[in-house]
Amino acid sequence: MPPSSASSNFLSQRLEQEWQATFDAYQDFLQVPPKQRFRHLGQLFKLLCPWMERAVRSVTLRHFILVPTEMAIARLFARVCRRENLPRSQAIFQIWAESSILRDVANPQGALGACSGAAGEPSARLQQRFNRLPYADRALLYLYMVERCSVGEVSNYTGIPHAYACENLGRIWTQVREGLAERDLPSGWRTPEASFEAEK
Repeated sequence: MPPSSASSNFLSQRLEQEWQATFDAYQDFLQVPPKQRFRHLGQLFKLLCPWMERAVRSVTLRHFILVPTEMAIARLFARVCRRENLPRSQAIFQIWAESSILRDVANPQGALGACSGAAGEPSARLQQRFNRLPYADRALLYLYMVERCSVGEVSNYTGIPHAYACENLGRIWTQVREGLAERDLPSGWRTPEASFEAEK
């Protein structure tokens, strides 16, 4: 068996073992009388938080969308606590969590994806404008601004020629930033016009 395959199998087994421990802890939580469950929420959150963070990270990278991370996790946790049971597989839990996040972002009446999250997260206005962009435009901006890939790396990932990637990044960001204030942009992000010069 190739080393990469053995490593992949080991990681899969480890994830399943960790999920089984989380599943068992949730089963114990369900045995607690409803009026006393609030005492156990802190421990349950500690167990579930890494799985929920993984789901948020996965959905943002797969769909190149912006979500207020802390609020997304809080909403997921509230929904988990109302479930009659957890899925037996961590993969099914991830699918459920991702679909839950996407449903909230797509709901124009909902707050997720349309509210300011914690400090350092993108503003509600920036989230709305970003998430309404076509997928290809979101991918370019997300890889460059959020993941901080170079234009060359963005070009390699997307298959778009370097010059075309530069041109489009500038065009898309000009469209998104119109009327936004400095505080709308998280401090860790970089804007195309501010960093193109450094890459030349």
